[in-house]
Amino acid sequence: MNINAEITPEANDFLMSLLAKQEVPGMTVRVYMEKGGTQNAQTCLAFCPPGEESAKDVRKEFGDLILYFEAASVPYLQDMQIGLDEEDGLQTPTIKAPNSKKPAKPPKTFVLSEDCSALKVPSGESVTLTQGASVSITQALGGSYTVNYQGNLYRLSPEVTQKLGFQSDAIVFEPPEDGQISDQQCWDAMRLVYDPEIPVNVVGLGLIYKLDIDQDKHFVFVEMTLTSAGCGMGTIIAGDVKDKLLQVPNVKDGKVDVVFDPPWSYDNLEEEARLELGLI
Repeated sequence: MNINAEITPEANDFLMSLLAKQEVPGMTVRVYMEKGGTQNAQTCLAFCPPGEESAKDVRKEFGDLILYFEAASVPYLQDMQIGLDEEDGLQTPTIKAPNSKKPAKPPKTFVLSEDCSALKVPSGESVTLTQGASVSITQALGGSYTVNYQGNLYRLSPEVTQKLGFQSDAIVFEPPEDGQISDQQCWDAMRLVYDPEIPVNVVGLGLIYKLDIDQDKHFVFVEMTLTSAGCGMGTIIAGDVKDKLLQVPNVKDGKVDVVFDPPWSYDNLEEEARLELGLI
């Protein structure tokens, strides 16, 4: 993994001076992105003593200055520039990261850099895809990937894709001023959960039957269904719905029940989903 980054000579000298003042031999700087791919993205610089860098970090030398870039942040840090601003005798590093707020786009194919836990689609069987396996992405929505490996489909969870250095469809909600759980934010969060075989979210598919919010207990309850009662991914999809809801401000806990009455049908599809699936 490579990164394109620039540091002005003035910023380079400033950072080298800061490192020298730490009086720690081998001290470097680590660069990472918080909330990358969202409107609240922030680029961070931190001192990095020897041995505290991650094995997956991208190491880049700028003369005598060494920077380590967090692997998961690299897509958002591409083309970044570090400069130096001086006002009233005070020097401050400036960072321009033009890709920080753009959702990271994964490559169509890539080689696994480590063994990865995965779920076979649609059975839900747990498997391990081994390091060095070449996979092609068939779907990258809601943070999880569906990949094709040797003719079979597998789902990689958001946790796994992040370890591989990829992120997508990140979302950060602004806390409502009234301190309440926002009904709209709950629905928006659930729209980030996708069927691993169909590029349509669970709301668009009409899988969500009920959303109840208990403002006093900061609790949300969802009743949903699946496109097929025999779907082996049901528990995973329901878990994704709960995980996304727990990211909504003021939600402290929740429960997702899967039901099959009434059974799902194509009539449940939203118009946009019908268009996406070529049914209109």
